[in-house]
Amino acid sequence: MDETLRALLDQIPQKQPRSKLEPHLELIRELRRKGRTYEEIAQFLREHLKVKAAPSTIYAFVRVRARGRQRRAQVELPPATAPGIEIAAAGGSLSAGGEEEQRKRIEQLKRRLPPEEVQRTKFEYNASEPLRLHRTAGTSREE
Repeated sequence: MDETLRALLDQIPQKQPRSKLEPHLELIRELRRKGRTYEEIAQFLREHLKVKAAPSTIYAFVRVRARGRQRRAQVELPPATAPGIEIAAAGGSLSAGGEEEQRKRIEQLKRRLPPEEVQRTKFEYNASEPLRLHRTAGTSREE
């Protein structure tokens, strides 16, 4: 990063936490790891830290922070790679030539016609005849 931008960023003060529970995040997480209920955590905060919070508030606080941690892990960008270097993919590795082969295979799959299936209805409606069920192979009964 440019030195002037770094200096500007260093001058900006840290933003105050929006939640009164923010300073106690690690304590709350540790209590949850130890199996404490939100009611017990609320009581602990009230007695020891003089922080009044409802159990539902603590629950919502923990849930939002858990979602943020998961989202951050997914958003992280992979390291930059130079063109022509193999890229790891879900099904193996692709090189520049392998990528073209994959595109061709995908196009072939898209052009492929779906298998023809004979759709037999379970019944036919004819106003002049009673309703009759068609029996599939192996389900016929002797009458």
